[in-house]
This record gives sequence, structure tokens and C-alpha cells, in this order.
Amino acid sequence: MPIPPWWQIALAPGLLAVTAALIFLLLPAWKVRRHRLVDLHSVDSDGTVLRLVEEAAAASGLAGVPRVVVDRATPTAGAVVFGRTRRPVVSLHGGLIACRSTNPGHLRTVLLHEFAHISNRDVTVTYATVALWRAFATLVLLPYQVWAAFQVGGFGASAWLELSPFQIRTLVLPLVLAALVLLARSDVLRVREIHADLTAARSCADVHRAVAAASAPRGLRGAANSLKVLWSTHPAARVRRSALTDPAPVFGLHALPALLTGASAVLIHGHLLGYLGTYRRLSPWIFQGTALLPAVLVCGVIGTALWRSVAYAVVTGRPAPTGVRTGLWLGAGLGAGALVAGFGSGVSQWWIGGLVGLLLVVASGVAFTVWLTLCARLWAGTWRGRSLRPALVLCLAAALVVSTVWFAWLTPQGLYGVFWQMVTPGSRQLIQQASGTGVGQSTVSAVAAVLPALLGSMRWPLFTAAAAAAWIVPALALALGPPGGHAPRWVVRARLAGTDWPCGREAPPALRRALAPGLLGGAVSWLAVAGALAYLHTGRGWQAGAGGSGGLRLEVWVFLASAGAVAVAALAAIGGRHPLVPLVAAQTAATVGLAGTGLLTSVDGCIAPLSVRTSTCGWHPVWQAFSTVDVFAFVNAVLMFAFLAAAAAVLLQQVARKARRNNGAGDGQPSAARPAARWSAVALPAALVLVLAVAEPLALATYQAAVPDYAAGQRNFQHLLADPPTASAATRAKQVRAWYRHGGEYLLTNAVRSTDRLHALNVSPDDDPVARAAVLARIRTLCTDIASLGSWEDGYYFRVPDPQAQSDWHEFGTGARDGGRKCLAAVDRRPFDVDAFLGLATARYDLDVAGSYAASTDRTVTKILAEAGYRVR
Repeated sequence: MPIPPWWQIALAPGLLAVTAALIFLLLPAWKVRRHRLVDLHSVDSDGTVLRLVEEAAAASGLAGVPRVVVDRATPTAGAVVFGRTRRPVVSLHGGLIACRSTNPGHLRTVLLHEFAHISNRDVTVTYATVALWRAFATLVLLPYQVWAAFQVGGFGASAWLELSPFQIRTLVLPLVLAALVLLARSDVLRVREIHADLTAARSCADVHRAVAAASAPRGLRGAANSLKVLWSTHPAARVRRSALTDPAPVFGLHALPALLTGASAVLIHGHLLGYLGTYRRLSPWIFQGTALLPAVLVCGVIGTALWRSVAYAVVTGRPAPTGVRTGLWLGAGLGAGALVAGFGSGVSQWWIGGLVGLLLVVASGVAFTVWLTLCARLWAGTWRGRSLRPALVLCLAAALVVSTVWFAWLTPQGLYGVFWQMVTPGSRQLIQQASGTGVGQSTVSAVAAVLPALLGSMRWPLFTAAAAAAWIVPALALALGPPGGHAPRWVVRARLAGTDWPCGREAPPALRRALAPGLLGGAVSWLAVAGALAYLHTGRGWQAGAGGSGGLRLEVWVFLASAGAVAVAALAAIGGRHPLVPLVAAQTAATVGLAGTGLLTSVDGCIAPLSVRTSTCGWHPVWQAFSTVDVFAFVNAVLMFAFLAAAAAVLLQQVARKARRNNGAGDGQPSAARPAARWSAVALPAALVLVLAVAEPLALATYQAAVPDYAAGQRNFQHLLADPPTASAATRAKQVRAWYRHGGEYLLTNAVRSTDRLHALNVSPDDDPVARAAVLARIRTLCTDIASLGSWEDGYYFRVPDPQAQSDWHEFGTGARDGGRKCLAAVDRRPFDVDAFLGLATARYDLDVAGSYAASTDRTVTKILAEAGYRVR
């Protein structure tokens, strides 16, 4: 069907916004009418309450007295404010009016609390959220739930017995959205009440007496009460009383908001991608842009809360947060949201990466919050200005760039690609073949497992900019250095009394502890790349491995050299005693090393022992050397490896730090280096990586901004769904010949040969153990080979162009994979008893049948080629 005009696409969101606006405007009048609220003057004949209202409004600093109504049907001594901040309506309960003479202090406290909501300007935000939720639930959520139930099961009992993960997600999604919104709303309203208590207390309200004391229940009742509080709009009495004496909870981030923020961010991102992708083909830049919305949410909620908690800890001299607990809850929310949204899964799968994939998502959340917290602690300890806001804005801006790439990576095009690359044998075998034989095969095998994932996942335009922001921001804080023995001006201003700098403050490490290992690692990278080029120059590394391309071989060995140097730099920076020091060192080494790699490969031929591609001296740009994989993909892979190396080094660093503390050793003192020297030391590597960050989107602008034509994509999709046209015999023969020459001959020959050899082997439980072990070893090798050959049929190689041959080849692939798995399970069983023998016999029968299909495919292909006059083996 043709794409609808833009106004039809925007119609549904527009209708939702208009409905929410109408609900918001009509909500005050509806509440007054529904609860039969009356004006204050109708029940306050002597004006006692009105005078208290006017006094409370003046004490709260309000410009005027808001409208006050009375809910005579409610017997409690409370109140509520609704409407808009500029036109608020305060509703006093009947019980509160009744105690105006007996307990005027309580009435004044309640009024100051409600007026505090107006002073804090949270009335409009609260009821706008309520209006939007009611509009969304009415127009979208309930109709979608009914539609999803009908589509999945048609309301038939039998259809609900066997639901796929995709169908379960379709049904669960509205319920999860409703729970997320209600939990988030309740949590925000609870925090809103605590802020109102603190504001009222500053207006001399006796909030502590107004809030009744209550002991925390224990056991099952306590657990049930904890669950009940999650859905309540008001915090528990003990929490409110505690916040009046110690406002630390206001400056912290609890588990529930972090969990809800992570889940909401992923769901918002998934729906945004789905809404845009339904009608538009998305370019990498559009993917990057859609990640901005969840990134703003996470940075605004998580980032601001972490910064507030760090600043509060610095001002009060308390231990600063680590960010680990918040990261675990944020990561759990991201994982839960990804499961519900279906990122990285299919119709019949919950998650393609299994438990490892979910743990990777959780770990990414922990890494983000720990990094952000450490940046905040560094800047809070080194910033000298009157306000901490510039440092806050700088760190949150860097976090926004990092999280934008992070959320782009969490999409199916990013995270799914990582695991697809990891489980695809072709990508690993290609690199193993390209790396050659001989030296370092174990290392090359590791690269074969890691490099495809790095190259396949780091494809976003802002990745290099995110890598730069992740280490330049903490490096700038290190360059500022410690403030000396006096408290920074922003701390003095926040404390409003005294200038004593808390003795337990965290001293920032010396900048040289990060840059020295980084520059050393960069130099080692230059030498390692030169060594790799010298090895390739000998011809052994360049010519080994039939079938591999020279450019890819060059990339593998250069990546090995660069990664080794980066790892050395990260490990050398462990002594820096700050978790961000290995990150700065690793990224510095990667940046300087990439500059050396670009220079050495661009002057190929000018240094004879290092010449690989040509013996003619001249300027050969680096992108000509890396023709197999784009040069910026290689740059991103090295920078990504630097993050992984830094993370591993941080874990080792923390273990060593704990051991030093157990031995009574200190953490050292900050450096006394001159500020000018520190700034100049940061300038060179920072300038290099910023050049890369700008050059990458400019160089790839055409590719990353390209949006495939929708009509063309629609035609292609229709072409794929349509029955293929019948090709002539000559054309079909050419197609089969191409399939045969480019790998089909190898697959058919080895499939027939391996199944025949397996059929010729005999084994029995009564055989001599030594002879039986030798036969089982040969059987195991053949079963492994046959199963591997069968995996190529499952999408890793082209389909056979002939329908009959493809049908037989598919039967071979299915039987080879299933029979190979059974064969390996039987052969590896110990002891090799009768049950193992019977299992092996069943597997061999399946493999014999698969071999017959392989032979049939071979005969069909050979016949087609022979009839067309092509030479066959």
C-alpha cells in the first residue's frame, strides 16, 4: 500500500495531545463538580480560616491568595491542591475545617504544605501528567489491549495454550506500560510530598508534629506494606519525619526510579523506532537521532540525581556514592524493557544472546552510572567556581553523547548485530583464514571471536565523539588539579557557614599517572604496528591462508598490535588509584597509536623492511590499505577495545586497592604539577581524537545520511514476496555454475565424502576398548565435519538456484545438523554402553539419510552443468 501523507501519520499523536490538553483544562471543574466542592466563604462565616489562609499564603511567598474550596464529605484533616500553578485550587477536607478552633496549628501546617506545592511549581506538571495518562489509557492502551488479544488468540481457548514469545510480548506490553506509568507517577508524587514538607518547614510550619509517628512493621506485614508503599502517592510517615531531620534521601536516587527509567527509556526508544520505521526507511543518522530521546531521559533523571548525591556528599563530608547500585537497577530496567520490546529477539525467541546478552545489558548500565558518578566526583573535587552548574552541564553533555550512542547500540541493529556476528561461523572463519598460519594462532583465534562483533556494532556516526567525551571530560578535571587546602567557592556557598574543607575529601590523582602510561602505550603501539608490518613484509603473514584477502590480513595484525599496546597502557595505569585513570590511559594510547598506524600505513614503501602492499615510496592514504573494512570501522573497533581493556584494568585496580587497604597502605597524595603543564599534556591526545570525531561523520556523511527510497524498498519487498520468474535452461545453468564454482563444489564434495566415510566405519560395545576409542575418535571428527557443512545451508551460503537441488540440499542441512548433534552426544557419552551405541546408531542413520540427499543434490547439479556443456570434476 502507498505511504500515507504526513498529516495522517501525525494525526494519532495530535489527537492524543489535543485530548490530553482538554482533560487538563477541564479537570479542575470536573473535580469540583464530582466531589461537590463549595467555596470557603460558605462554611467560614466568621473568617477564621480565611485569615489563616491569607497568613499562610504570605508566609509561603505567594503573589496572591489561591482559590480555596471545601470538601465537606471528607472527614479527614487533610487537603489537596489541583489545577494549574497559575490558577491553583486548594481543597480543604471537612475534618480540617472542623478542627480550625481546636487545632489551628495543624490547619496552618496543612495550608503551608499545600501552598508549598504552588511555590515549588509542581501543580501544573503533576496534573498535566495525569491528563496525558488518562488520554493515553483511553485512546491507546485499552483499544490496543483488545486488538492484541483478538489478533493473538481470537478469544478462542485453544489458541491461548501455545503462545510464542512474540505473542506474549504483544499481550504483556500494555500491562507493563500501565505498571511503569503508575509506579513512576507514584514515586514522583512521593518525592513531591517530601519537597513540599521541606519547603513548608522553611516557612516555619511544624511539619514534624503534623506527620504522625509510626513504627515500621516487620515480617510478612512489613513486606506487604513495602509493596503497598510502591503504589502509594504519599511516602510513609517515618520517611517524611526522617527527611525533615536528614534530607539525604532527597539527594539520592532510589532503586525504583532507576529501574523505571531504564525500562521506560528502552520502551520509548523501541516505539519511536517502530513508529518511524513503519513509514520511513531509517538512515544511521536517523537511528542516532531517535536515540536522543531515551538518552535525554536517562541523563536527566539518572545523571542529575547522581550529581545531586555527589554534591551533597561533598558539602556534608559524607562518603560519595559509587554508582554501582544505581547502575544495577538501571541495567535491570534496560534488560526488562528490551525483553518486553523484543530487541535482539525473534518470533520464537526471548533473547538471541540468552543470559549472556542480558548480563551484557546490565553491565553496560553499571558502566555508565559508575563512569558518570566518577566524573561527578572528580569535577566536584576540583571545580573552583562559585556554582557547580558549569561542571554539571559539561558532564551531562558528555553523558548525553555517550548515552545516545549507547541507546543506538541497544537497538536490534546494534546489539542484535553483536550476537549475530558472534554466532556466525563465516565471520570468524574469514578472519582466521585471513590471519595466516604460524605465529600467534591462539591470539588470532581470540581476534576471530571478538573483532567481528566490534566491527559490526560500532557503526554509529557519533561513536568517536562519544569515545572522546568519555575520557576527555575526566582528563580535564585531572588537569584542573586539587583546589588546595581551602574549600571551593561553590562548597562554601552551599554550606553558608564556615570554610572548613572536610578532612575526608577525595583527592584527585595526578594527571601524569594517566597520561604517562597512555603516551607510553601509544609509543608501544607504534613499535608493535611496525613489527606487524615487518612480519607481513616477510611474506609469511601476507601470503598465508588461502582464500583470505591481503587487506583483511593487514587489518587483523595491525589490530592485534594496537590492542596489545592499549592493554599494556591500561594495565600500567592501575597504579593511578582512581578508576578513571586506566580509561584515560587506554584511550590516550589508542588515539596516539591510531595516529601512528595511519602514518605507517600511509607511507608504505618508503621504509623497505616495513613495506607490505607496494615497494614504491609515496603517499598512500590509510583508507586504501583498509579497503576490506572501512577505516573508521577499524578506528571504532580499537577505541571500543580500549573501553574493554580499561574496564578489565579497573577491576584489577579495585582488587589491588582493597589489598593495599587491608595492608594499611594509603592512596597517595595529589600531584603538585603546574596547571599549564597539565593542560598542555592533555591537549595533544585530545586534539587527535577530536579530529577523528569530526572527520568520521564528515567522511561518511553520504553513507550515514542516506535514506533508501521508500518506493524502491517497497518494490524490492514485493519482489521478494512474489514468485520468482522462471529462468531459461541456459540462465539456470549459469546460476548453478556460479553457485558451484564459488563454494558449492567444496560443500557437495565434502558432504558426500564425509557421509560415505562415516558409513564405512563400524563400532560395537564389545570391541576392544583401544580399537573402539580410535574408531570413535574418527567418527567424532566426521560428525563434527558433517554438522559444520550442514550449518552452511542454514543461510550462511547461497541457496542452490535449482528448486529440486535446493530441496535436497535443505534436507541434507537439516539432517546433518540434527544428526551431527546426536552423534557427538552419543560418542562423548561415558561409559560407551548399549544406550550410547543405540544413540550413535540412530544418529548414523540420520546422517546416512542426509548423505543420500547430499548425493542427490550432487547428481542434480552435475547433470545441469553437464547438459549445459560445463566441465565438471
